[in-house]
Order: sequence, then C-alpha cells, then structure tokens
Amino acid sequence: MNLKEADKMYIGNTFRRYDAVFKKGNGAYLTDVKGRKYIDMLAGVAVNLLGYNDADVNRAAIGQIKKYIHTSNLFYSPYQVKLAELILRNTGGSKVYFANTGAEASEIAFKIARKWGILHKRGAYKVVSMYNSFHGRTIAALAATGQKKFHKYLKPLPPGFIHARFNDIKDAAAKIDSKTAAVFVEPVQAEGGVNIPEKNYLEKLKALCARKNVLLMIDEVQTGLGRTGRFLASAYSGVKPDIITLGKGLGGGFPLSAVVVSKRLEKVFTYGDHGTTMGGNHVACAAGYAAMKKISTEKMLKSVREKGRMLLGGLKNIKSPLIKEARGMGMIVGLELSKPLAGALAAEAFKKRLIINACRENVIRIVPPLIIGKKEIGRAVKIIEEALKGMEG
Repeated sequence: MNLKEADKMYIGNTFRRYDAVFKKGNGAYLTDVKGRKYIDMLAGVAVNLLGYNDADVNRAAIGQIKKYIHTSNLFYSPYQVKLAELILRNTGGSKVYFANTGAEASEIAFKIARKWGILHKRGAYKVVSMYNSFHGRTIAALAATGQKKFHKYLKPLPPGFIHARFNDIKDAAAKIDSKTAAVFVEPVQAEGGVNIPEKNYLEKLKALCARKNVLLMIDEVQTGLGRTGRFLASAYSGVKPDIITLGKGLGGGFPLSAVVVSKRLEKVFTYGDHGTTMGGNHVACAAGYAAMKKISTEKMLKSVREKGRMLLGGLKNIKSPLIKEARGMGMIVGLELSKPLAGALAAEAFKKRLIINACRENVIRIVPPLIIGKKEIGRAVKIIEEALKGMEG
C-alpha cells in the first residue's frame, strides 16, 4: 500500500489533495519525492511567511524543543511574553490572548464582545459581520461567516450573527441595533475572493461603531503579519480597532493564533473566563517570535510592497480574454476570471510546477511567502499566462 492509498483508507479527508508528495522545502520552493521543484505561491495557505527552512525559525524551535515542548498555561512562558510584547508594539493593543487557530481567535473575540455587551451595553450580544466573509470553521465562526454554502448542514446556527454587505456603510448601519455588541470585518476578504474595499471604508466603519457604541473587531488572520506590506492591513487606514484577531503565520509554521484587545477591553476577561490547553505553546511562540522579529522590520515590509506591485503588475499585463480583473494589496492578490475556471487554472499551473489556489469558482488567490524572489514572481506570472493561453481554446 502506498502513501496515497493509505491516506484514502485511514484519513477522513475533507480536502481534494493534489497528486504530489513533498520531501523538502527551501525558501519559496517545494520539492516532491520525484525531485520536481515547485514554486509555492500559496505558502501553506498564507502560513509560511518566511518560506521553508528559515534558519532563525528552525533554530528557535529546535532550541525550545530541546528544553521542553509543553507545560500548562498555569506556568509562566518566556516566549509568550516576548511574542506578546512584540505584537503589542506593532499593533498598538493592550493585551494578548493566545490560541491555536484563526477560528479559535474568532471564538475568543465573540466571547469578549458578548461579555462586554453584558457588562456595558445592557446585554448586547449580536455581531454584525459581512457577506462573503470567512472567519473559521468552528460553529460560531461559521455563523459569522457570510457564505451560505458553509451553513447548509449546520442549522440551526448560533443566534445573534447578522450579515451586512461588504464595503457598504449604509447597510452596516441598518443592521446595527441596540442589541449589537460588535462589528467584525476583514480588511481584505481573502477566502471570499480577495475583495478590497474603498480606501476609507474602515475609517467610516470605525466612526459608525463609535456613534453606535459598538466594538470594532478586525480579522487580520490572513491579511496581518506583513502580508499587505504593513504589519496590519488595517494600518493603511490608521484605524485602531477594539479587537484584532491574528493567526496563519504567527507561529512560524506552528499552530498559533492571538487575539489583541484595546485598553478599554483589557479587563473584560478575568480568571476562569477563558482557557486553552495548547494555546501559546512554547515551541510555537519561540518560532513565532523569531519569525515576527524578521517580518516586522521596515526592510521586510518595504520589500513586500515592492514585490506585491511587481506581482500585481505582471498579472495585469497578461492579455487574455479569460481575465476579468487582477487586484491585490501587497502580497495578497486575486485574479478574477471571466468564467468559473479558477480550479482548472490552478490544476494547469500545478502541472507546470506552480502552486496557486482557487478561493472561488472564478477567483485565483495568490499568497506567496513574503521572502519570494523577483525571479520566482516573474516565472509564476509566465506560468499563469501560459496556462491561460492553453485554456482559451
């Protein structure tokens, strides 16, 4: 029995796996067991911000593993403190709560918002999130996710989650009432199709929340940590939210997420209000601290902005009737097609040793490692162009 057969027999698989088994990764490349090298423009779904085999991340993780891998959160953790301080320095927040996944971070945010609503707004509990959003696959996170395809077999969903149109302040205002505790929004809707709002959207949303006495929670799980060329995508607007959720690459490739709260919320949770066995694991925090030290530098962020412009410009220069629009912010880029062929394009690109992803039937998502080189970007654009040309007939 080979690996693929064993996988099918033993694993309850909810993923359509590509026909490849990788043996190693280095930088922006993955190499399969047959020795074929692939340019990875998906980065483990926006996780491997520093690519594969970063020396500093490896050194930090191995060093902590040699000491101990896990103790409970009843004990102090030096790397939790170091990473939390770095996060707060780069976000302007007041306190950090660690977890393992972006979905868990969403759940923590909901709990904080609802307790705040009980304490300070006469039991307000509703959360307004956006259509086409994505906030995770736990049950409340999916209730907040504004995509019906995720809800079909999960009803009744938890009550209190309302959806408004993205990039539409009037609709958001119409959905807020006296029982609304928070508004939850992504600066760029990643899973929803790499949808980018108008420049002052978050500013208007923050002002709306202030008028209505509602918390503003921003989901930076996929857009944060340098992905857009700033430590937070919301930093472009200058908005300081009440809650920020972080995840994906926070642990340097290890499972790690965080919820950052503002000064007004730092005392909402008290002892016993929340807990996690594995959240803030020592190895994940050690690796994450090493990664974040590199990612948070202006040199790194500037390079992301430059390479993001190169990537987006290259895609915009492709002449194909199958392309409707190329859009992006730093190195989160969407290629919208005129037909529902995104999956087919991703499959053709994979045959040519390029890893990209269809986040919607007609949208390709490109989220490469932040350290990817200009040569690899140029080659990736060329492969996409060749794949599209082969599909035009």
